[in-house]
Order: sequence, then structure tokens, then C-alpha cells
Amino acid sequence: MARFLRHAKTGKLVRIEIPAREMAEKILGVDVDDLTRWTTLIPPARGEGKEAIYAVRTRDELARLRKRAALLRTNMNERAVAAVEEAGLLDAYAALAEDCPPGITAHVWRSYGLIVLMQVRYGKKIGAEELARRANLVKLDEDGKTVPDVETAAKHIRLLVALGYLADEDGRWKHQGLPKSWVGSEG
Repeated sequence: MARFLRHAKTGKLVRIEIPAREMAEKILGVDVDDLTRWTTLIPPARGEGKEAIYAVRTRDELARLRKRAALLRTNMNERAVAAVEEAGLLDAYAALAEDCPPGITAHVWRSYGLIVLMQVRYGKKIGAEELARRANLVKLDEDGKTVPDVETAAKHIRLLVALGYLADEDGRWKHQGLPKSWVGSEG
């Protein structure tokens, strides 16, 4: 059960301490075993594993933890989630993760959204090269220069085709519509 810790003199709430199982299942909506693996982005205040205690000090901190958990739930690794957050894209990716299908990371779902958006809005079927460029999928070449990562883009497309979210049909992508978080922008 969560403990509410208050300042001795002012009575102001200082932090809430939450046991691992409650933090996982009730607050973040994840399995406790998953939460105990995500110690870099969702570190416990003390203890470890299922006996850990998590501390939250502000609503903003809690919101940030929920967004991180949403991305981690899509099987993105902690390093990738940290990079998304560092780039200032945590809110956008967390919204995208809301309807991200099982077996697909938020990065791949973003690629799906971009492929569908280009076709729906502009009538243009894009392939791996253009996806890499437009989605800013990059890697370092032998000279240390940043270049579009066409291989990763192609891998995203192959996965989306294999899972049935995209199909090449008559020179267009047959798809299942834009991700829910993108629909509002289509208006």
C-alpha cells in the first residue's frame, strides 16, 4: 500500500512511496517482472526486484514515468526510450504507444504511421529509402558520417508486411489506417 510522506512542520506532501507490485499494476499498467527490469528509466528508491519501493515526488514525475512505461511496454529498450526523451519526443511517442500493436515497438509503429500518412495525405507510396530519410532513421558510415539507415527502414517495412499491417497492392500500400494518435491531425 502506498505511503504518503509529509513534511513534519508544514504538512506538505513530500513524496509518495509505492511498493513494486502496486507501482507496476495499478500505476503504470505493466507486469511487475517488467518493471523490475527497467531500473535505469524507472529506478526504485530502495530495495530491488519485487520488494522494491518506488518514490514519486510530483505529478510531472509520475506522468513522465507513465510515458516511459508506455514506450517500454512496446518492447523498446531503455536506451532507445532515453534517446526519444532526450530528443524531446517523449509525449509524441507515448501517444503513439497507446495503440501500438503487440510485437511492434513504438519506433516501428511510427514508421507505419509515416508510410500511411504519406499515402493518405499525399498519395505517395514510400519505400525504405524515403522512409529512412523522412523518419530520420540514421546510422554512422565508415567515415563516421551520419547517413540514412535504409537497412533499418527496410526492416521496419518487412516486419509491418509480415505482421499484416501493410501489403503491397497495385503499387500502393494496403494498410489499416493511421495510428489513433495521428488521426486528430488529419482532421
